[in-house]
Amino acid sequence: MKRSKMDWVLEAVAGAALLAAFGLVFYYWPQIPERAVRQGFRMGPPPGVMGLMTAKNALWMVLTLDLAAYLGLTFGSLRRGLIHLPEQVEREAPHLKQMMFSVMIVMKAVLMLFTVYIVWALVNVGLRQETGISGRALTVFTLAVPLPLIYYTVKLRRYRR
Repeated sequence: MKRSKMDWVLEAVAGAALLAAFGLVFYYWPQIPERAVRQGFRMGPPPGVMGLMTAKNALWMVLTLDLAAYLGLTFGSLRRGLIHLPEQVEREAPHLKQMMFSVMIVMKAVLMLFTVYIVWALVNVGLRQETGISGRALTVFTLAVPLPLIYYTVKLRRYRR
């Protein structure tokens, strides 16, 4: 698929966010203590039983999921089967294929930005500097996912048979 200038910008944003997430972890890794993460409103045994939920383990889990999502969306954007299209749409239209390719790039950029924020929040929790994810940031990222999907769904109406 041919990429537009905006696609390249969003790819660069997604790649920079992925690198920033890894950079944050590698930079702050020595400063984060090996202790259990406090889990609020938890009933039962104390958190970190058997050392499974430390701040460092949480960061590695998020980074692993982030890398898997990045690679999955990158390789998935090259294949047609990742996004299901309704039967009423001309599936072989070149503009439609290009639009679906752009959707994947936009979603990858949004997801990577959200993940770098989660990593930043986890680093701050591990360093005991903040309490975690703010409600405002969560609202912004919650809206950032459906808005591009709504936009592309409206654009998709042009390709009905």
